[in-house]
Amino acid sequence: TTERRNLLSEVSDSSGSRRYSAGYAMVRKHAVLILSSLLLQDYIKYRDYIIHRFLIATVDDDAEVSTLAESTLCGPLLTKTPTLFFDHFVEALFVLNGCKAARGTYSVAEDSGGGGITGSYGHGSAAINGVNLYGEKGRVKRLAIYEKMLTQMSDEEKIGITARLAKEVLGRALESGDLHMACRHLKRETGASVSKTPDGIRERRMTSAFNVLVDCFTILMSPSIRVGKKKGTENGEDFEADATVANPTAQLNSAKGRLLSKISRKHLIEAVVPILCQMKALLEANHSPLLKNLMGYLADIFRSYEVEVRDVLASDEILLKELEYDTRQFEKSIKEQGIQLMQQDLGISPLQPGTGDRAI
Repeated sequence: TTERRNLLSEVSDSSGSRRYSAGYAMVRKHAVLILSSLLLQDYIKYRDYIIHRFLIATVDDDAEVSTLAESTLCGPLLTKTPTLFFDHFVEALFVLNGCKAARGTYSVAEDSGGGGITGSYGHGSAAINGVNLYGEKGRVKRLAIYEKMLTQMSDEEKIGITARLAKEVLGRALESGDLHMACRHLKRETGASVSKTPDGIRERRMTSAFNVLVDCFTILMSPSIRVGKKKGTENGEDFEADATVANPTAQLNSAKGRLLSKISRKHLIEAVVPILCQMKALLEANHSPLLKNLMGYLADIFRSYEVEVRDVLASDEILLKELEYDTRQFEKSIKEQGIQLMQQDLGISPLQPGTGDRAI
């Protein structure tokens, strides 16, 4: 209905072109409350575009609106539908980037104006004007949304999300379409304008797909997606400390956690690593800037599970040696960049040839 669409527009209007005021923030707060009440009482059904509106509202520029939206979405709405975030996570990755590379029930197309996105869903269509987290400007908010969703997931769901990201995003990049073209397409310079000509629209599609892949690698490297991650710990496998707990429930949870951790590791090594190796060859052949993101993730895996990776790649010694060398070189370059940044922060300039102190 028109009223419902107006409410949805208000929920995520913070990224639109309106000037901010206390009045508009109040309208968005009321929209969040009304929509959540209607959802909880089954007066309206969950639709993809409703979930996306709520996700956008959780990073609203008004603190009261974002807090209310997050507490509502992560509270009663998630309790009512426990798999809410799992079901919509990969979809949100494409939607928030304005990428039309996704197959299935969701796709996006260029809007004729306003910088919005027109969405087509399996249960109908809706214009998502104002969902404007596209590009580098929206990256911080996009990552904040992914983080909020991941922290609410169970370990089983995190394993599933990792599998889906590997298959539906990275795996698809090896096939065809915008994701594949983004691997072969050099990223446009930050801040460069994109025209509405066919070439400009194609450029935006490539940039959207590029950002989907960058976000995907960032998510896969996030501590929040690690199975068994507990607050205050550095890595995801911290169940061993609970093995001697006398509480039977705690022992059961600890055993379950160790099992899920092994399942996660097995899937990562046997299913994800081969995809990464194929993608590495594609990115190297095209000198893609995405190679840095992939190597960061691959180096993280190799560092954490070196023995397992060696076992999987034992039959391909050349690839294994290349991976070892590339990982060492990548980590070396990262350390050098870190030293340079530290020197810049301290105001220290590297000595140039011929400028050092001479012995007299």
